[in-house]
Amino acid sequence: MLRVMRIQDVCDKIALSRTSLWRLCKSTDFPQPIQLGGRVAGFLEHEIDAWLEHQAAQRDKFREVK
Repeated sequence: MLRVMRIQDVCDKIALSRTSLWRLCKSTDFPQPIQLGGRVAGFLEHEIDAWLEHQAAQRDKFREVK
């Protein structure tokens, strides 16, 4: 089952401000929001989790190279 996270929940999970979240959405491979209606947007939780796992894997690769 898909779970949708509201913007503030995503900010809390990735420990960034709303402004930084929107910058990520525009400039990287960060998951894109989905429109839930009107001015309400959300993110699919499994996509956020996958992005976090990718970031952790990149960190681990960087440590191995040193």
